[in-house]
Amino acid sequence: MLKILGYDSLEGLFTQIPDELKLTGKGEDFPGYSESQLRDYFSEVSRKNTPFTRFNSFLGAGAYAHYIPSALKYLAMRPEFYTAYTPYQPECSQGTLQAIFEYQTYICELTALDVANASLYDGATALVEAVLMALRIRKKQKILVSEGIHPEYRTVLETYLENSGCRIEEIPGDAQGYVDKDALKKMCADDCVACCFASPNFFGLIEDIEEINKIVRSQGALSIVVTNPLALAVLKAPGDQRVDIACGEGQMLGSPVSFGGPGFGFLAAKKEFLRQVPGRIVGKTKDGKGNDAYCLTLQTREQHIRRQNATSNICSNHSLGAIAAAIYLALMGKDGLRKAAVYSMNLARYMRTQLSQIDKVTIRCGDRFFHEFVWHIENAQDILGRLHNENILGGVHLGDISDKYENCILSCCTEIKTKTEIDHFIKTLKDIIMAYEKENISL
Repeated sequence: MLKILGYDSLEGLFTQIPDELKLTGKGEDFPGYSESQLRDYFSEVSRKNTPFTRFNSFLGAGAYAHYIPSALKYLAMRPEFYTAYTPYQPECSQGTLQAIFEYQTYICELTALDVANASLYDGATALVEAVLMALRIRKKQKILVSEGIHPEYRTVLETYLENSGCRIEEIPGDAQGYVDKDALKKMCADDCVACCFASPNFFGLIEDIEEINKIVRSQGALSIVVTNPLALAVLKAPGDQRVDIACGEGQMLGSPVSFGGPGFGFLAAKKEFLRQVPGRIVGKTKDGKGNDAYCLTLQTREQHIRRQNATSNICSNHSLGAIAAAIYLALMGKDGLRKAAVYSMNLARYMRTQLSQIDKVTIRCGDRFFHEFVWHIENAQDILGRLHNENILGGVHLGDISDKYENCILSCCTEIKTKTEIDHFIKTLKDIIMAYEKENISL
């Protein structure tokens, strides 16, 4: 492995790590602490960190901070649920199986699709599984992937399909950031397996799913939409727009941001594709005495059947995250979920309006968005750095992802933000722009 990577030794592989951070050869310098001393030591070290709670954060781009009911952690952390694995023994796991069954039901209700599995590893691999599923159904070789899908999702998809013989083509976005429908019509030919797009997309925009689906279906291809499940509280469900497969990340349903994980992936599809759904599906049945009982109705993983017949070998699920999502949805209820989505939308629109009134700021992309949007300002990277110095995380610099969006920032508001926090962000940004003018730096 080292030879292929071009290194002569293991030490060479880690040259990017500063020497002062390496533990190699320093073991003798680490004192033999007792448990209480070790706790005190790490407590002292932790004080050097800046608590995230000190920051006024407008980060989004796939991981979102939402209100989490206090009861959720207590319920999800009960020893009956506290495992990352799906239980295989129905005779001793009825509670967990029922909770997963309820999770599946919630996902079906949100997406208006017929079947959902017991969760997947994360949003990116959920997209991969959806594409692999489409390849089994249609047995063709071309996949269309929208530019509006999260770039990390696209990278994971390309990695998994690299040696499959499948051809991936990117659907460009139009001037507003939506799927270019004219380009889609030309690209969606007879050899197309599926069209993958996101709504809300990576830029926060809500796509015209019905129009996209109309184009895709006219060519006999499948439609796969990556979506935010919280947005489905206010948007028309994918199933109601004749989408074939819906997938995405479920972190926003009851899981904290927590440095980007862990979350879980969800996948739902039409009933006709049931046998091609990856992973496991919990079903409800009757036992020998006529009582309700739950079991793994479908488990087409390589551990359970012949490897060549398995629908997937990468479909590790996150049962704990899925159960937390079921608890979250039960606690929030239909009205609570809708309020969280509406408040997020309203706050994002307020922030976008305030930004649009600043001379040096230009709003990019369309105005049909959920709770995040793109804006442009010169020297965006430095602007974000100065905001950071004021304990404000202003957003994600899209120039790090694509030259097409140089000096563009993706900012997000969820229902836990306040008008006061947004006003403070706007005032701080104006002060930074004034400081630029005093320093004769052009914006």
